[in-house]
Amino acid sequence: MIHLANYRITIGGDNILRRVATEIEEILVVIDVLRASSTIVTALANGVKEVIPIDREEMASGLRKVGYILAGEHKGVKLPDFDLGNSPVELLKYIEQSNIKKIALKTTNSTELMTKIESALICSSLNLTAAKHELEEKSRDANLVVVGSGHGITEDIAVAMALYSSLNDGLEINKAYLKEFISRCNTAKYLGKIGYKKDVEFISQIDKYDVVPVLREGIIREI
Repeated sequence: MIHLANYRITIGGDNILRRVATEIEEILVVIDVLRASSTIVTALANGVKEVIPIDREEMASGLRKVGYILAGEHKGVKLPDFDLGNSPVELLKYIEQSNIKKIALKTTNSTELMTKIESALICSSLNLTAAKHELEEKSRDANLVVVGSGHGITEDIAVAMALYSSLNDGLEINKAYLKEFISRCNTAKYLGKIGYKKDVEFISQIDKYDVVPVLREGIIREI
C-alpha cells in the first residue's frame, strides 16, 4: 500500500517545544527565513561542513577553542565577541577570506528550539524546492515548524504555505509572491533599520541553493 504523507504546520510560540517534542514519527522542518535557516543553508552551500546550534553564549568560548567560528545575534544585532552575526551576507564575505569548516550559531528565536529536538530538516526561501524534493522522496508525515519572531511570522508562514501547498495540493511555488512577502514583512523592515537590508535582498532569492541541511544529535550537516 502506498503511504500518502500528511503535512501540517505548527506556528511558533511559547509552547512550541512542548508541541513538537511529541511528534516522534513526523519529520520536523524548521523554518526561520529571516534569518537562521537562511544562514545555515548558505553556510552548507558554501563549504561549511557543520553548524552547531547553541542556546547559551557561555558555550561559545569552548567551541571556539576547538575550531568553531562563532556566529550569533540578539534581537538582530551581532553578539559581542562573536566573529559575525546571524547574517548570510556577512558569512559569505567571511568565507571569502577564511577557510571555514565549522560554525557555532546562536540566535534569538531558532537555536534554542534546535538544541531541544533530536532531528529536523532546515528550510529557507533559499532552498525551498530542494526541501520539497527531500520530503517527497521520504514520503513520511511532516510537521512544518514556523518559528517567527517578535516582529511577526509573515515570511515564515509564506514559505511554509508554499511548501505545504506544493506538497499537499500540487500547486506551483509562486516565487514572485514569496519575494514580496519576504522583502516587505515587518521583520524585513526591522532588519533594514538596523543595517541588514542586504540580508533581506539576499534571502529574497528563491531557490538559490540546492542543499538540504539536516539536524541530527545536535549537529547540522548537509544530507
